[in-house]
Amino acid sequence: MKPRIQLLVFTTVLAAWVPQALSQTKIPIGGIVYNYVGHVYINPATGTGEVAGYFASIAGIEKPFNGAPSEATAYFTYRSDPLTFTALPADVDTAITILSAGKWHIYFNPNPAGNWADPGSFSQGQLVADLNHNALELVSNVPAGMHQAVFAGDLLASYDFVYAGRKLNFAEFFPDGITNFSSATNTIVPGGTSEFPIAFADAGWAIGKGHPEGKLAEEAQRLQP
Repeated sequence: MKPRIQLLVFTTVLAAWVPQALSQTKIPIGGIVYNYVGHVYINPATGTGEVAGYFASIAGIEKPFNGAPSEATAYFTYRSDPLTFTALPADVDTAITILSAGKWHIYFNPNPAGNWADPGSFSQGQLVADLNHNALELVSNVPAGMHQAVFAGDLLASYDFVYAGRKLNFAEFFPDGITNFSSATNTIVPGGTSEFPIAFADAGWAIGKGHPEGKLAEEAQRLQP
């Protein structure tokens, strides 16, 4: 009977430990998901563009670079689907641009080779996540020369990948999506392409979004007539 008792105790302990271990991979609501560096690529003649770049840090990823940190050594990169840029009338010294809603994607490249002169270099390797983003307002203070923007996005799909010998999936990190905060300069930087002759540098971070377990259902029930 002793081996059975030991097995029962081990099974009980394991069952209690596994959910806790798994829950530690999920970023809490409001916790930092990532920090990123990117470029905004624009064609002013057509009002179209896209964004692309790399992640300087991702929660749960210990070493995001293959060597000294840069766009050329980042294992994790991102690129958006084509965007539409619509300028609104300027208000005193504030310029406002609306960016269309759309989708963007995260990639893991074990052989990184990002290049600001080629947005396509940031969509190489393995696709590991698809996200959407709402339409957002890019606000620029002309004297300061800075753009600010915020958007929220849902995790539409995520795919297993192997990193540092571990199988990971971003659905375990931020299943409810993210809220992204960004700042950009209005100084044109080298790296524009024939398709998008103007490029701006931007950077920012994101926090995990969602609802505490059970709170959403409780709120919906409370609001019922």
